[in-house]
Amino acid sequence: MAHDEGYFAADAESQQELERLRLIESLGDPATTRRLASLGVDTGWQCLEVGAGAGSIARWLSERVGPDGSVVATDIDTRFLGGLSRTNIEVRAHDVTKDELETDRFDLVHCRTLLCHLGNPEVVVASLVGALAPGGWILAEEPDFGVIESADKDHPLALHFDTASPKRFAFLREAGIMDGFLGRSLPSLMEKVGLAEGQNEGSTQIARGGDPASCNWMTVCDRLDGYLHTQGVLSDDEVMGSRSAFQDPTFHYRSGLVFAVWGQRPK
Repeated sequence: MAHDEGYFAADAESQQELERLRLIESLGDPATTRRLASLGVDTGWQCLEVGAGAGSIARWLSERVGPDGSVVATDIDTRFLGGLSRTNIEVRAHDVTKDELETDRFDLVHCRTLLCHLGNPEVVVASLVGALAPGGWILAEEPDFGVIESADKDHPLALHFDTASPKRFAFLREAGIMDGFLGRSLPSLMEKVGLAEGQNEGSTQIARGGDPASCNWMTVCDRLDGYLHTQGVLSDDEVMGSRSAFQDPTFHYRSGLVFAVWGQRPK
C-alpha cells in the first residue's frame, strides 16, 4: 500500500483495530500528557489533535482546556471517535495530506505516530505550523524502530529476533507504507519550519515477552509476517522466532524509541 492510498489499517476489523489503538494509548499516553502539561496547556486553549485515533489525548485536552477552550480532533478514519461527545470537542474527518486547515488559529497542535505514515511529512509539518496562532506550540512524537534489539544476545531467541526486526521496517519504508525510522530525523525536520524554543527528547524501555508492548508488536506481526514470508523477506525461523520471543517472559529486548519534538511559532 502506498502512502497516498490512505492509512495502512483502514481496512482492519473494527474491534481488533480499536483494541490495538487503545493498547497504543495505554503505552504512549503517560509520556504524551506529561509533555503537553509541560507546555502549559491550560483553560481556554484552542487545540488541534491530528490523527486522533481512539481519542484519549483529545479527551485529556478537553478536560485541560475546559468549557472556554476547544479541541478539534481529526483523523482520516473517525470510526473510534464517536464517543467524543463533549461540547468543547469537534470531531472532523480530515486527510492532513490533502484537506486544508484553518491558519493562525490554534494554541497547540499535537500529533503522534502520524508523520511516519505519510509520504510528505515536511509539507504536513509546515501545514500544521501554519495552523498555529503566533506563539502557539506544536508537539510531534514519532518512532524510530531501528533500535529494536534483544537485550541478551545469548538468549536462544535473540538471533532470529534481531535479524527479523530491521527487515520488517526496511521493507515497509522501501514499499512506501511506513517510515519506521522517521523519529531520528524529526528534530531536523521540525527545525526547517523555523520554530522557536525547539527541543526534543527520546524515550524507550526494556520490554519482555508477554508484556503490553509485546502484545502490541504481536499485532504487527499478525498483519505483516505472513506476507513478508511469502515475499521472501522473512525466513521461517525469523517468523517463528519473533513470535516466540514476543510471548516468552524470559526474553528481554529494547523496544522502539519514540522521539518527541516541540517548538513554538514565533510571535
